[in-house]
Amino acid sequence: MIILRAPVRISFGGGGTDLAEYYRYFGGFVVSAAITRYCYVVVNERADNLIRISSADYHTWESYPLSPLPPVQQPLALPKAAVSWFVEQGALKTGIDLFLSSEVPPGTGLGSSSAMTVALVHALSVVTERALAPLELAALACHIEIELLQTPIGKQDQYASAVGGLNTIEFSDEGVYVAPLSLPSGIVSALNRRLLLFNAGQARNSADILGPQRADTAKQAKTIDALHRMKSLAVEMTQALQAGELDDFGELLDRAWQEKKSLSERVSSSAIDQYYAAARQAGALGGKITGAGGGGFLLLYCPLDCQEEVRETLKKLGLCEMMFDIDFMGTQIANGEWQSARYPITRN
Repeated sequence: MIILRAPVRISFGGGGTDLAEYYRYFGGFVVSAAITRYCYVVVNERADNLIRISSADYHTWESYPLSPLPPVQQPLALPKAAVSWFVEQGALKTGIDLFLSSEVPPGTGLGSSSAMTVALVHALSVVTERALAPLELAALACHIEIELLQTPIGKQDQYASAVGGLNTIEFSDEGVYVAPLSLPSGIVSALNRRLLLFNAGQARNSADILGPQRADTAKQAKTIDALHRMKSLAVEMTQALQAGELDDFGELLDRAWQEKKSLSERVSSSAIDQYYAAARQAGALGGKITGAGGGGFLLLYCPLDCQEEVRETLKKLGLCEMMFDIDFMGTQIANGEWQSARYPITRN
């Protein structure tokens, strides 16, 4: 039995610039952090050449022969695509049991689908004895989601999950460059204590937002200009963090959220606007809906002296807080304890 996990992420700024329709012309830039909530994959080899996939999140399972493989389609299209890739590469030659589970609900803006893909390709690379570094796992996860499954998403989630930590990620046609934000431990701890995450209770399919956004990026000057500003704000966020100006970082989150809302009327809603306004009135300096928007988790930056009031305010509105820390390990395998091989962060 092999057990693996990959962290989900919170994205602070630059989301949308990791779409190929933007970065191939202008270059993308995102600042994000992996967090201590995970997607898990358990894999066992079988002797009967059957593939059995079970998903706790979707309460479903399927079983099919190793050869011939069925078409990659729902349900469970994501793990089917990952299995098919390894079979077609001649790497997977035995039957397996795959069990998938996540600590966060699907469709809530924390990149759980991409984290699950990273965990899947990591698990299958281990069982097939194909050693892949974190950046290689991220690239393969992108290939499976974006190219094989034609999902209209960007690339930030896969790299954030595979590498872990607090990073800036740059995107271009030449590749992806991940740079850890090497901050003093006191600054990281202070930032961690000032970030709050609340489940707004509205799951959605990010493709419903990113699909039209991707089309608009290719032809709408208004969308491109907004993405330019969002990228600039992500750079300013990075500079604020490096300078230890955390409250400035919080205010930049608010400015970036206002820009993000201009991309599509689906990014926010009357309920989300109500939650955010109430949090700001209670003392939060900034925040955003994680992921593409439209629902999911509300991320807030709150000075310590206002956190009790923010929590009470959102609790009265029916929101539930999810506790977390920043994860610095990335995708890991359980071997007595969670272990992660560290690799140099470079171009991929």
